[in-house]
Amino acid sequence: MGELLVPVYLNQKIVFDLLAMLQGGISTVTTVTQTTSETRAEQQKISAGFGVSEVLSTLLKVNLSGDLQNSNAHEADTFASEERIHTPASLFFQLRNLLFDKNYIVSVTDNLPAAREFIEFEGSLRRNPIVETFDSLVALGEIVLDFEEKPQLGKARNRNLRSDNQRTFQQIAGFSKRLKEGGTIDLIAEDVVIEGCSAVITLEAGFLNDPSMSDLVDGQFKVIGKVIRSIDHESESINLLRKTALSTISTPVLADMLGKLDLMGGGTGLNIPKPEWEVRGPAIHVLPIAIYA
Repeated sequence: MGELLVPVYLNQKIVFDLLAMLQGGISTVTTVTQTTSETRAEQQKISAGFGVSEVLSTLLKVNLSGDLQNSNAHEADTFASEERIHTPASLFFQLRNLLFDKNYIVSVTDNLPAAREFIEFEGSLRRNPIVETFDSLVALGEIVLDFEEKPQLGKARNRNLRSDNQRTFQQIAGFSKRLKEGGTIDLIAEDVVIEGCSAVITLEAGFLNDPSMSDLVDGQFKVIGKVIRSIDHESESINLLRKTALSTISTPVLADMLGKLDLMGGGTGLNIPKPEWEVRGPAIHVLPIAIYA
């Protein structure tokens, strides 16, 4: 568990909450005290002599002087105190180790993880395909309107055509904006956990390092989080339009509507993604704690 982690998405609120649950509280500051002992020895030599003449001392072969040694030891203690402040990433590092040590992270098996289980997996991430489709159509609309011939005076047909195009692309731009409302973003990962399994990963936009996700999409990352839904059959799916009013429309009608949008990109030379509005099982829906490299 000593691997150094570089998070590109980190839900700090979840990290703080889980650490507080596991440790009975959380400390973001650690005080470290060091004690250093230093001993210094001092020796003193004291000489004492008697008042006997040097001649008499020689005759008697007696040294009438005495030496006294006294040793004193002085010990000094030095105290040094420092505060080490934890960052959100260092707290996540501790949390991940605790989750593994306490066996909260389920091991990968041949079965899908159940809802409410913590899991860690690795995969390549891509944006919500339906959002990608509408963003591409918005970009197409801007290009079309920029290069479209401006209507001349007296040519009502050209004015009406440009007005219709503007109205259409404004509607698409408005719907694209609504898809991103609510502060959450879906990412998709495929072939994770078990073969053929997809994962829908719902992020809170406020915890992204880069709101444009340029450092996140199309990269190979590890995801750690909690499963909130698990479906193991192709007849079930996770709806990528669940935040919008379109989630109430029947599948055949929705397929017809989005199919027409797909045709708008035909012949433009732009690689507009095919509109996909659901992820079919086997699949898991994950609330991530962190995405990291």
